[in-house]
Amino acid sequence: MDDTLLSILPSLLFIIPQIIIVVACIINLKKKSASGILVLIGAGIGLLTTLFYNLAIPILFQVFDTNIYSDNTIIFSLITGISFIGSMLFAIGLLLLIQEKVKLQQSL
Repeated sequence: MDDTLLSILPSLLFIIPQIIIVVACIINLKKKSASGILVLIGAGIGLLTTLFYNLAIPILFQVFDTNIYSDNTIIFSLITGISFIGSMLFAIGLLLLIQEKVKLQQSL
């Protein structure tokens, strides 16, 4: 189990920025706007897919001692599609948020 922990530690570095983004989205959600909700959902999906790829896959690879990448291409395709949807939601929410900020500044 020590080998599993050592293989996961570098992957945790990729999770830290995702957590920071989700926290920032939660702080931004105080306004309860559609853009804030879209950004939060997109960031949450991004965090979940990052956790899957960086934590679950290495653990499964070492526990089952098999080449999990070639045996489960359907699962990876599904997770990639979910990740794409999350990225699109985040991007649309970010564009809406920027548009709201620009309109607010122009009205001042």
